[in-house]
Amino acid sequence: MLVFISASLRLKTLPRSLPFPLSTELPSLNPKQRSGWFSISTSSKAPPQVQDPQYFIRIFCNARLHQNHYECELALVSALKCCSSSVQGRQFHSLALKLGLHSNTFIQNSLINMYAKRGSINDAQILFEFCPTLDPVSCNIMVRGYVKAGQLDNARKLFDRMPDKGCVSYTTMIMGLVQNVCFREALVVFKDMRSDGVVPNDLTLANVIYAYSHVGEILNCQMIHALAIKLFLEGLVLVSTNLMRAYCLCSGVGEARRLFDKMPEVNVVSWNVMLNGYAKEGLVDMARELFERIPDKDVISWGTMIDGYILINCLHEALVMHRAMLRTGLAPNEILVVNLVSACGRLNAMGDGLQLHGIVVKKGFDLFSFVLLATVQKHIRWMSPHFVPKHGSHSSFKISIFWFLTKAFVS
Repeated sequence: MLVFISASLRLKTLPRSLPFPLSTELPSLNPKQRSGWFSISTSSKAPPQVQDPQYFIRIFCNARLHQNHYECELALVSALKCCSSSVQGRQFHSLALKLGLHSNTFIQNSLINMYAKRGSINDAQILFEFCPTLDPVSCNIMVRGYVKAGQLDNARKLFDRMPDKGCVSYTTMIMGLVQNVCFREALVVFKDMRSDGVVPNDLTLANVIYAYSHVGEILNCQMIHALAIKLFLEGLVLVSTNLMRAYCLCSGVGEARRLFDKMPEVNVVSWNVMLNGYAKEGLVDMARELFERIPDKDVISWGTMIDGYILINCLHEALVMHRAMLRTGLAPNEILVVNLVSACGRLNAMGDGLQLHGIVVKKGFDLFSFVLLATVQKHIRWMSPHFVPKHGSHSSFKISIFWFLTKAFVS
């Protein structure tokens, strides 16, 4: 069995030694960091040396030297978490096989997780199939890996076989279905979760609210809102922001604004959701008042405000906002460029249009067909026939559109 796994994972083709020296000398860390190296290794605030696999391999060698088996396991698991590629992970896998640690459930789950995260779902599946029992942790890892690989059928089959499904299991499945736009299926899984008596967390509710808002079931969104209040999750940014988005989509901005005003903490996403709600309703004055209060405006904030002005045909104000955005050092994304180019064409604002054309070329947006189409239309409005063939040649599958626009200009 061991030989079969090794052959299946192509471990025999790997070098006999790791690509870095396995020195037993540990990097210099203060005593507090040394005592809690495993817990801080998973933190985003960990020192750089603690996020390096070489650090954990050195700990591993030092622990082997002193026959500290527990620290050996922790060091190898942490090294697997920090792997930058599946090739490096296979080398650590070879080390685990050589030392007989591959049968350790803790290390086995870490190996499955490493392969699944690095996109080697087939290798992860081979390891998973040789697990003696269906462990909930390894099942959750595989479900997440299947979802990431787009294999929803395999994810659902494994999910249905899982023993002792908990909040993490249900949330992983719901998130995977929502991410793949299977909203109805996600809601069915959530109903099963409630029937089994499993209590959802904030991540579960956020995905369920997102799914309900997309299928237009505002009454069920309100039921989830009541559940969030019952579970003391309403004040969390993730839940409240998704509730605001659902109310903006399904029942107007009034309820969303009341929820926004009650939030103890807001982030830029919360501001943008509320701003987008006002803009889509054509309430640009209220949107502008809210926009001025945003402490850290990003491209989405500026783009939402500009789109709001374009929506009510206030094209001059939209271009003024665009110039103000450029002064902050931010540049429009491809979606915003399309709307701005269209506004420039309608206003005959050649200066702003040429500036946008420069941004399009500089950022590489001219390879997107929808940006090309808007730019061609802009130049046709300004009687620039020499521009059409130049950009038409970049996109062969849109050439008929460009020929149509060229003929329209000539006629």
